[in-house]
Amino acid sequence: MPVAPRASAVYNVTIGPRDRRPWVRGWNRLEGRPRNADFARSLRAEVRDPVWFLTRQWQYGEFEGDDAGSPIDARLAYRSIALDGYATGDVASPYDARTPLEVVVEHEAVPFDLVLHMQASRVLERMLRERDLQARLPDYVGLFPLDYANGVVGNDTPDARALFEAGAGFLFDTAQLTAAVRDGSHASRIAVFPELSNAEAQQLGEVVAALVAWLDATYAMPAQGSSAWRPEKLDYAFACTADGGSARFSASGHRGGDLDWHAFDFSTTRAAPPPDTVLSLLPGAIRFAGMPSPRYWELENSKTDFGALDVDPNDVARLLLSEFALLFSNDWCLVPLELRVGTFTRIGGLLVTDVFGDTTLVRAADLGAQRDWQRWSMFRLDGDTASDMGLLLAPALTASLSSAAFEEVHFLRDEMANMVWAVEHRLASKTSEPLDPELGVDAPHATTPAIATYRLGQYVPANWRPFVPVHIPGSSRSIRLQRARMPAQAQVSRGAILDVPAPYFIAEEEIPRAGRKVTRLFQRARWNDGTTWLWIGRTAPLGRGEGSSGLAFDSIEEGRAAAT
Repeated sequence: MPVAPRASAVYNVTIGPRDRRPWVRGWNRLEGRPRNADFARSLRAEVRDPVWFLTRQWQYGEFEGDDAGSPIDARLAYRSIALDGYATGDVASPYDARTPLEVVVEHEAVPFDLVLHMQASRVLERMLRERDLQARLPDYVGLFPLDYANGVVGNDTPDARALFEAGAGFLFDTAQLTAAVRDGSHASRIAVFPELSNAEAQQLGEVVAALVAWLDATYAMPAQGSSAWRPEKLDYAFACTADGGSARFSASGHRGGDLDWHAFDFSTTRAAPPPDTVLSLLPGAIRFAGMPSPRYWELENSKTDFGALDVDPNDVARLLLSEFALLFSNDWCLVPLELRVGTFTRIGGLLVTDVFGDTTLVRAADLGAQRDWQRWSMFRLDGDTASDMGLLLAPALTASLSSAAFEEVHFLRDEMANMVWAVEHRLASKTSEPLDPELGVDAPHATTPAIATYRLGQYVPANWRPFVPVHIPGSSRSIRLQRARMPAQAQVSRGAILDVPAPYFIAEEEIPRAGRKVTRLFQRARWNDGTTWLWIGRTAPLGRGEGSSGLAFDSIEEGRAAAT
């Protein structure tokens, strides 16, 4: 907009000779002054040469008109089956969709440590006080006494001993009490309480039943059956079934963390039934942040800078995403289909009608030949066929909170000793706090001076447990790792990770050169119905490299001769 410059004063500052204070003598300023107060014409951004714009559109191919008609109707035929079974090994059980799959797979028995005993004692005390039965708490302490050595799970520490002695007046054995409630012997055992009436006995039965219900609601306890954890593979292996067991979704190699469709392999024992649901939907255009505007000269926002994408030449996924966002975003439509969590859905067909009345049958993008390099699919399971392929919406968690590991074992390769070591880096104490295990004591040195000392073998720390290579039966080449024991080393492990019945073998390929780190930790998550789950699970990520125990045999240590 044309403006006329306007002259104003500029600051002229002088300082007096005596007091040195600045004096403002005057000022000048330059500012724009519009000739017209109406901005309507300026905001129109009028085009002076429309022919130039038309030629630019012709150069870019905007007049070719190769786009088809817009879709106005989509008929979708599909069939959705729910997961109804869960199996580990040869043990199968029904699957309840109200429980996240990670909880079913990973959860293990919560140890009855000192913290759990104290929680249960306080809950029972509160419940008894609400019914004016707080005087019966000492009776429960006497009937179910808590043995610190055998009744409290974990490794002993001075802090745990002091905490136990401080709460000895109200602590009882929670494991014995819950076992008595579950097997029905609680009523007969409390008959020894002094001056116990029938009404009071009934109230006590209701209180302890509520205590067991609180324990089951707070911690995810495993049911009877085999565990999904495989000690010989250091991972979880399980399977989910659907459609009466005809469809099976097997998962092996799960080492904790993210659990979704990519962890499953599909197999079926019969042909897929035809779709039983048909929906008529209105396709909608896809919209996302930074999407190019469909109009040629329309201004776009700058929320997404596609020019600043840090993409390597071999990063195919980002290259495809950026190409789709820049070139083909206006050619894609969205057909919404709501599915329940924990279902497997097969699409029978998709029939699209456009504004010209033409109908198009949209087929799956990966129906090419098996050797066709263009045959690719995002959510397709390994093992499905063209007639059985579908989308598995696994009942998995989107996010969870994890505590610090209270038990941690590092599996390290020691090339010098030609074996694998399982290093108990952390152990659980009786208060659920991680405990650094004590190291072994070196062998005593010779007291008499000698020029050289011969050692049959070096000592290693007590928390380093060896796994030696042994041949697999029937093979002269393949080996596996078997748990062994150093001289004077405890036979029973102090942690649950290595607490496996002998003989304990680990597949040799499961311990790579980087090693493997197995941890036990608490996890907490909220399910889609609002319920909160707390369970103990394991993770087995890769380690940080090899290790050296310092083990050596037939070594000689040089010394100095005694002075004469």
